[in-house]
Order: sequence, then C-alpha cells, then structure tokens
Amino acid sequence: MAASGIVLHGFGLRYDLPAPLYWYLFAAAGVVVISFVLVVVFAGEQVGVKAVQYPRRATPSLLRLARSPAPRAVGGVIGVAALLSVIVTGLFGSSNAALNPAEYIVWIYFWVGMVILSGLVGNLWHLFNPWTAIYDLVGRFVKLGPVWKLHNVGVWPAAAAYFSFACLELTSGMANRPWVVAMLAIAYTALTLAGMILFGRDEWLEHCEGFTVLFGIVGRFSPIEAERDATGKISAVHLRPWGVGLLKPWRTGWDRVFFVILMLSTLAFDGILATPAWQDFNVTLEPIWLPMGPWGFFFVRTLGMTLLTIAFLLVFVAFIEMVVFFGNRKVDLVATATGFALTLVPIALVYNAAHYYSYFVIQAQAFVPLLNDPLGKGWQLWPAVVGLQPSFALAQASTVWFIQIVLIVGGHVIAVYLSHLRAGERFRTAQRALLSQYPMLVLMVTYTMTSLLILAQSTTKAG
Repeated sequence: MAASGIVLHGFGLRYDLPAPLYWYLFAAAGVVVISFVLVVVFAGEQVGVKAVQYPRRATPSLLRLARSPAPRAVGGVIGVAALLSVIVTGLFGSSNAALNPAEYIVWIYFWVGMVILSGLVGNLWHLFNPWTAIYDLVGRFVKLGPVWKLHNVGVWPAAAAYFSFACLELTSGMANRPWVVAMLAIAYTALTLAGMILFGRDEWLEHCEGFTVLFGIVGRFSPIEAERDATGKISAVHLRPWGVGLLKPWRTGWDRVFFVILMLSTLAFDGILATPAWQDFNVTLEPIWLPMGPWGFFFVRTLGMTLLTIAFLLVFVAFIEMVVFFGNRKVDLVATATGFALTLVPIALVYNAAHYYSYFVIQAQAFVPLLNDPLGKGWQLWPAVVGLQPSFALAQASTVWFIQIVLIVGGHVIAVYLSHLRAGERFRTAQRALLSQYPMLVLMVTYTMTSLLILAQSTTKAG
C-alpha cells in the first residue's frame, strides 16, 4: 500500500514468534468468546429500547466551542491549504513519490491519520473538508441554490466514490505517481463543487461524497456526540463511551450495508496482497491478464478486490439470515442487516489502525524534511529539518505484532458487545437475543483469526 513504493507494515527483521502462530490465533479467539460470555452475564438482560440506550454527559464547554465559527474557519483554511498543497506539489514537485509532499498528505495524514483520529475524537472531516469550506465561502457572496432535485439514490454514489478511491490506492498502480494524485484531486474537486451547486450542499455530501459518508460512520465510534435543532444548529454536545454511537438510529438500506462491508473488504484486500493465496490467484489468472499489458495489473487486482467485497457481503447476509432464524422473531431483514452492519465498524477501525500502524509512525516523520524544499527545486526554506531521520523505535516488528494483537482483539470485543445490545433491541427478549448471537459470535471469531493471520504475513516469520 505504501505510496512511496516501500513496504511499510513492519520494520527491521520479521518477528520470530516465541510460540506457534496458531496459539496466538486461538488465544485471541478465546478472548473474544470469553468477552461474549461476560456480555451475556452483565448485559444480557438489556432488551428493547433500553438495550441501545447509553450514558452520556453534557459538556457546556464543548458546546460553546462547537457553536463558535473559529474551529470550522481554522479547519477550512487547513483543509483548503492541504488540497492546494496536493495539487501544486503533485503537479510541480518531484516525480519521486518518497520526495513529494502530496503523497504524504493524501496517503498518510488524510487516509490513515484522519480516519484513526476521527474514531478517537470525533468527525474531523466535518471541520477540514476543503470543498465545504470553498462552497460556504463563495456562498457568502453568491447565492448557490440547488438547480435539480437529487433522486433517491441512497449512498450508492458515495460507495462508488469510495470504491474508486480504493482502486486508486490498491489496484491502479498509480498511487505513487504524484501528478496522477494531483489531477484526480482537481477532478474530484470539480465534481464535488458542481454536485453541491447543482443538487444542494448537504444533499450531495450526504449521498454522493464518499469521504463525508465514510467519516460520518467513523465519527459514530467517537466519544463526542452533537445534537442539532430543527434549523440545523448545534443545540447540545455530549460525551459518551467509545463505540456506543454506532447504536444510534441510522437510515436503513442495502446501500449502507454495502458501504460498511466495503470498508472491511478494501482494508482486508490490502493485507491479502501480501499472502501466498493472492500469489496463487495471480498465477492462476496469468493467461488472462498478462496479454493485457499494463492494464493486466489493474484488471487482476480490481477483480480480486471486487470478488472479495462480494464474498464479504454474501457471508454477512448469510449470517444475518441465521441471526434472524435463531432470534425466532419476525423482523425487517434490511433494518436488521443495517443495524448489525454498524456493529462491524469497530473491526474496520482497529484493523485500519493495526494494518497501517508502522506505516503511519514512520512515514509521518519522513514528511518533515520535505518542508525545506517541497517542490524539489533546491530551496532552503527550513534547513533545520533537513537532517531529521525517522525513529524506528515504535515500529519494530515485535512491537508492531503485539500492538496489532491488542487492537484486533479489543476491536472485536467491542463489536461483540455492540452486537449483543443490538440483538436485545431487535429481538426483545434476553433468550432470543442470546440465541441470535451465536452466529454473530462465529463471525466475530472468524474475523479475529483471519485478521491476525493476514497481519502476520508481513510482520512475523511464522506468517
């Protein structure tokens, strides 16, 4: 995945596990099973609406900050500056991805860093979105009203945008070409601004803009919850436990289920690229993709990611069918699938953090020396940072492996907890909720073991 053309998921020698890999896999699965038992014991009686209620505390200081125009103004300036930096350095800077700030801004600070931070502290994209900042600024001087009404498209356009971005990162082979990243940034800027002008700012963002939908989902995991009144103004800000915001009501639909599954499958595909199974798949399809020349690389990877997404979706739907069957209560399948899809979001977030941990820790430091000469023209803007070298202290393979275990197991435990509460809300009795969760437990355990197995490929000798 490394935009700079370097594999950056583990540094130094691969970690020689002191015990067989399968011990770690079964131990992690055991922790998830034990957490399931504890959830049943301590939260098993929470059913109906009570099951999805959670404690929260009003924070007047955060409310005053949220109502202030300063955070959005500062965030907008930073977002627009980052977008312009990507375009300018991408077009006029070094063609070497490792020496071009555009690659670091897009793939490290935005695609990895902002996703992780948004899960930890709140939806940062709401503050830093450069396109809303541009639209709102222009709207102060020119009336920008919707020209057409957006049809009932759900979030399918946003899912298509997200999938396209994942293709750029994982299947195109162009992610490490700064001029391509810059040109696509210009194209997407034009598309997004045109969409907001023609169909309305919020309508376009909520249905067609992939990053807005993505960060809206990620932000639900965070401990900050904002309430808005009928006019759209923030009326209250609360603190809540991490993860419980995923229990809040969400518009139902297969489009939203698909978007969450896409978050999981694209992350998993990035890890699968390092596995022997992917190499075997590649070799098997050589007679098809080799004659395609340069397009063969794109074809086989896009096919692989598409098939994996379809497989993830089919497996999830099959398990939801079993959940409904064991729950023994007539419920709406789409609404049930949508509710349980959100309980998988912690898995996507922790896998994202685990998979990109070393990549972020090292490459975030490598960006700093580029500030001295961002366009590669021989400038001396900040000579003091030229000699800075990234520290590998927190990215040794052994450290990475144990951090990955903690993240993966912790995320799945949270998912088990949320899934059980969702079951209590959907199936109304403790017994039906418990029975419905046996299939989800199998799914969570499978996800846990598979995730660690994939991560082990690039970190441990056993992998």
